[in-house]
Formats: sequence, structure tokens, C-alpha cells
Amino acid sequence: MESTSLQQPFASGNWGAGSTMPPNTPLLLYGTAWKEDTTAKLTETALENGFTGVDTANYPTAYNEPLTGDGIAAALGAGLKRSDLFIQTKFTPVWAHEKDKIPFNPDQSIEDQVKESIKQSLEHLKVDYLDALFLHIYFENDADNLIAWKVFETFVPHTIRRLGVSNFNLSQLRELYDAATVKPSFVQNRFYKETGFDFDVREFCAEHGITYQAYWMLRHNPEVLESEILASVADKLHVEKELAFYVLILGLGGTQVLDGTTKPERMLRDVKTVAEVFSNEALLGELQLDIDEFRKLLKQLAG
Repeated sequence: MESTSLQQPFASGNWGAGSTMPPNTPLLLYGTAWKEDTTAKLTETALENGFTGVDTANYPTAYNEPLTGDGIAAALGAGLKRSDLFIQTKFTPVWAHEKDKIPFNPDQSIEDQVKESIKQSLEHLKVDYLDALFLHIYFENDADNLIAWKVFETFVPHTIRRLGVSNFNLSQLRELYDAATVKPSFVQNRFYKETGFDFDVREFCAEHGITYQAYWMLRHNPEVLESEILASVADKLHVEKELAFYVLILGLGGTQVLDGTTKPERMLRDVKTVAEVFSNEALLGELQLDIDEFRKLLKQLAG
């Protein structure tokens, strides 16, 4: 199977000079949410077209984790190696599940809920280790975040390589970070105007060596997508505005992007473009002024 590797250190931006992402961490992750019965085929197709990262969750409302595992298994059977891939999933607290779709026994302790969910994820994904496990969203009781996290920590570094949080604001992130023994390596949040493009969270991430994963970009940022800077970069790279948006987010430094396209030709083009841009120092230099303008636009929109 021919693929285009995206296992690149983040090479631009002002936050993380001299820093790199954890080993084998791709700039683009294939987002499997809301793929339903097409999840297996789309996951396999994404891996065939160069994606090396896969994002999922043991959260049946939005993800079909077993079918994600089927897609990964098919790609591995076609020639990819497990070591080529970056597979991440999430544990979701009971309150955030639909009542009839909780995958584990909700009547047991939080510790046992976490353990059961991790066991299920490993079985669903047909792997013996995870590159990252996320706390999908905060608990209703803040103290429970740390209870779950302490269970996460017992699986590191063998069954789970690294840990992350998702849908956390700055105060929640700081509280967990300060209390954790194994610090979060990743924060995955919505990247859009309503959260001020997470400037405060991203600054904290940069200061603490945490990689920021952006999602929810395309449907919720019409002002950015219609901006002159995106049109200019899209023209310069000969790509769609959506892909130019991804490139500019990655250009901020210390970031990854969740890309959930369902079109094989877009999968291949997204992977190839990002790999080409972020392995070309001259091109990155040419884009730096655009990245600076993009950062200014985000600050303006964030207010």
C-alpha cells in the first residue's frame, strides 16, 4: 500500500520553536465521527490515501468504534504496519452519553467504568495498545476528572502511550494539569469563534508542550472561510479554501487538525498538500506572512 507520511515535527509558528510533537504524531488525523455504517470503508480508504492518524471514541452516539477497528484491520491487512499508525480514542463520562447508548455498565464505580471502556476500545480497534486516550469531556463533578485520570495513568506507557483531554476550557485544563502525574499531551477542542479560537487554551498548551488538536472548523467559521487571507493562500497553493484553512491552522504551530472528508480524492490531496508544505522550509517561509495575517484575523473575530 502506497501512502504519504505526515509524521512531521511541527515546523512553523511562534509558539513551539525548537519543539516537536511526540514521535509518530501526524499533522492530520482522520476524523471518524458521524460516519455511521460507512465508518469501516471510509477509515480504510483514508489510510489507503495516506492518512496515518485515526481519531475515534467509545461513544456510540457519534462514533462507530468497532467499524473504525474493521477499517484499521483492513488497512493493516493490506500492508500498513501498526507502528505506522497513530490511533486515538476517548472515554466519555456517563452524563454525556444517550441513556440507551452507554457502552459500559454505568452503575459501577468511575474507576471500573474507565477500565471497562478501555478494554472495549482495545477490542473494538483490534489493537494491543493505543497511541492516545482522551477524556472526551469533563465530568459534572470536577473532582471526578482526576479520579478518571488516575485510572488513565495506570495504563501509561505500555497499553496507552499518551493522554489527552477534549472539550476542556482553560480552568478545567489547568486544574487537571496541576494535579496529574502523567500530564496531558493533547487537547482536542472546537476551533471556532464562539470559543475565541481557544487563544488562552492554545497559549497554555504552547507553554506546557501540549499539542492542540482542532476540530469543528469548516461548518462553524463562515467568516474565516470567506476571508481574503484564505482565498489568497488557496490561490497560492492551488487548493480549496477548506484545505488552505487547515494549512493555516497547522501553521500556527503545535497543532493538529481533524479532517473528516468522505471523498477519496480530497483525502489524498489533503495529505499530500500538508506533507509538501510542512516539509518545505522555503514554502513555509513564504507562507509566514500569511500565517501572521491569519492569526490577526482570528484575534479580530474573537474580539
